[in-house]
Amino acid sequence: MSPTTCPKCGRPVEAVPGEPANFCTRCGTPTTSDAVRERIVDLMLQGIRDDMRKAVERLEHDEPEKYGRLAAIIAGGSG
Repeated sequence: MSPTTCPKCGRPVEAVPGEPANFCTRCGTPTTSDAVRERIVDLMLQGIRDDMRKAVERLEHDEPEKYGRLAAIIAGGSG
């Protein structure tokens, strides 16, 4: 296995043999791949969308008047 190179400082990342090198031992920069970082962002955004959807559903159920005003504002009407 070839040594991992730090994406920030460009130096080889020292690691314990057989263990993944998750951070640069010199500057502390994460050494995760672009694909892993993109997946993390996707999962975070999915969680935020799910939380927002649940909050809107809760508002619609628990406070229909506020939900109606919010929906009117979003649709461009007066709230």
